Amino acid sequence: MSDSRTNGPAGTNALRPSPEGQWLRVHPLTPYVRSWLLIVALVWGVGNVFLDDVLSAVVYGDPLDVDFAGTVQLVGIGLVAAVLCGVVGLVMGLGVLSWWFTRYQITPEHVRFRSGAIFRTQRQARLDRVQGIDIERKLLPRIFGLASLKFDVADGGTSALELSYLRRDKARELRHQLLGAVREASRSAPATAGGSRDGYGHDAARPPVGAPAPRADAPAPAPWDHSPQARQYRTARAGHADNRGMSTPEEGSREVRAAARLGLLSDQDDPDQQRRVFTVPTSRVVLSLVLSWGTVSAVFFATVAVVVWWWNPQALRVVIPSYLPVAVMIVSGLYNRLESSWGFTLSQVQVGVRVRSGLLNERSSTIPVGRVQALQVSKPALWRVFDGHRVKVITAGKGGVDDLEGLRSLVLPVGTPDNVADILELVLPLAEAPTELVRDGLNGIDGDANYTTSPRRARWLDPLTWRRTGFAMDDAVLSLRWGRLNRNVSVIPHHKTQSLGLQQGPIERRMRIASIHAHMITGPVTTAVHHLDAQEARDLMVRQTDAARAARERNNHDSARRSREEIQ
Repeated sequence: MSDSRTNGPAGTNALRPSPEGQWLRVHPLTPYVRSWLLIVALVWGVGNVFLDDVLSAVVYGDPLDVDFAGTVQLVGIGLVAAVLCGVVGLVMGLGVLSWWFTRYQITPEHVRFRSGAIFRTQRQARLDRVQGIDIERKLLPRIFGLASLKFDVADGGTSALELSYLRRDKARELRHQLLGAVREASRSAPATAGGSRDGYGHDAARPPVGAPAPRADAPAPAPWDHSPQARQYRTARAGHADNRGMSTPEEGSREVRAAARLGLLSDQDDPDQQRRVFTVPTSRVVLSLVLSWGTVSAVFFATVAVVVWWWNPQALRVVIPSYLPVAVMIVSGLYNRLESSWGFTLSQVQVGVRVRSGLLNERSSTIPVGRVQALQVSKPALWRVFDGHRVKVITAGKGGVDDLEGLRSLVLPVGTPDNVADILELVLPLAEAPTELVRDGLNGIDGDANYTTSPRRARWLDPLTWRRTGFAMDDAVLSLRWGRLNRNVSVIPHHKTQSLGLQQGPIERRMRIASIHAHMITGPVTTAVHHLDAQEARDLMVRQTDAARAARERNNHDSARRSREEIQ
């Protein structure tokens, strides 16, 4: 990258656009790392021929008889060597060809990535729309010292662009440079076109009236940053607000409250100024895996296998092959849980929160606070032993229903009630965290001061959960709860709901009950509550529609007011 950057006036590396027509190549090992599954499939296809013989030799003690010499004598050793060399040469040649046509380009406005020799594909991400740049290191790339950069862009259903693979140090350096370029692009974009705003909701490109103009390469300070420059910046804003007879936006903000309560930790070497909120202990991760239905199922099937072996050893010839798919599914599920929970760290950054985890595959993801649409807190039955909770969110532009356990939706794999309270403070775009509603939703049974539950006649359809199924509302959110063994609570901010739907089947109409669905973007959070009293469901629709309209009008009014203040 020495030909595509230069030293800026502040002594840091500033990004410079590549010359017209010049594209930079990724690491030469990229095509082989990407196609490792194909190589594994080829090896499996060859080895599967001898799988039955090996399985019989290991499990049943039969003699292992794999005859390679007969094949060589049949076709000749020269033909065998030629075929092997041809296959290896073809794989190497296709890899080199793929690498030659895989390139990327960086400009002041875009990052472009193109690939393909015959069928060419080009993708690009606008820097002023980038919401996060994360580094991902899977197992095989880590072995070769490689990493990929993933760009999250507003209004994108998945990552808009993935730049893979680069050397790890080069990926980190490029990420730091791109973050600076993203800030510059966001400042230069008009506010009406989605320009960036600082942590207080103000345009980061425009200094307050009467305040000294900040340096062009210095972003607005994070809420937990207490350096002399940050204090000077806040003093200027406070003086500007006092001249207007208004309170500074920093006072009473939930970011500042959370930072003061959790303690301050600033890393000045990190351009994101991230502050670690919590890290999930390894002991808690292991305990959550032991107390899971996957482990219970594994113990059950292992017990059945031991009983069958004690009763009739020959029956293992039937039991073991039938158990293999189940065992693979259980082990895969437990490993995915372990991978997403190991070393899980949640940090606060200026735009929101960043999550990082990984045992063999290191992954991280940035979740902007303003784009969180809904949140779900779960308390599985077996985790009540240690009071464990899981939290996942729907984030606009990040993943979908297929990403249930991915970092794009998971903000707490297993944690304590204090961790849940921290997340409610940091993740939801609300002035006051709905901690009480979540606590009552997880622990309460039957109706109370907050929750309205299903009527008694709904027990014929929900004999175990009807006393737990219900909803609650306050001025900011709609809360839904359900589940008796595995307890769940969903929190939906009013201004994030797009519409509501009421559903009744023929049996429900007969029993005068109905279900309510809150419509929003697709994600892993449940946004429906079933088998409510029909009249209460209709009243909820009216109340929630009015609350959502009022919340959106209030947010639009606040945004317009801030924009007028900035223009003045």
